[in-house]
Amino acid sequence: MRPLLSCVILLAHAISANAQLDLRPHYFKAGGIIGRAYFADGDKKYAVTLDSETQLSEADGGALFRFTNVPQATMLLRNTPLPKVLPFDEASLPEYLKAAQALLPRLAVEATLDAQAANVLPINKWRTYRFVFSYQIAGSQVKESITFLNLDDGQQIVVQTGSRKNAFDGIASRADDIIRRWHEMLPGSENELN
Repeated sequence: MRPLLSCVILLAHAISANAQLDLRPHYFKAGGIIGRAYFADGDKKYAVTLDSETQLSEADGGALFRFTNVPQATMLLRNTPLPKVLPFDEASLPEYLKAAQALLPRLAVEATLDAQAANVLPINKWRTYRFVFSYQIAGSQVKESITFLNLDDGQQIVVQTGSRKNAFDGIASRADDIIRRWHEMLPGSENELN
């Protein structure tokens, strides 16, 4: 029986390691008032803090943040499109670049890679790799970053931030600030406001 129990434990661990975080926004409600926004990972809940100029909604199975005071400025959180989490090393970076390019809008033209950098969000023992692109879409100059973020050894999400080129630096800073304030919600903190 011991080998069977060991197999069941290993299988359960493998399944949980490959489980994807539910990045659709959820909200706690108290007394008819919508409270904190959070994402679910099994029994764990992770909250983000939003300001009054940021709207959060579901999009493509993930979370879309609209920066309402800047036209066409968004951040999208989604699970990785890669079948497994790869290391951020020289051998794997071409696969990450290909995946990042595939996430750009289909109507983007003249896309160029402007920059790339490792560990752009050095918190919570996270590992990250970011690609920054410029392109044109419908006559507008757009800049977009695509960041692969390893929450742990088995979970990777993608943070995709874009805006018109002239507003990008400010939008990228706001988006990174939201991600930096990502935190696990402890019991009793559900009714706090964003």
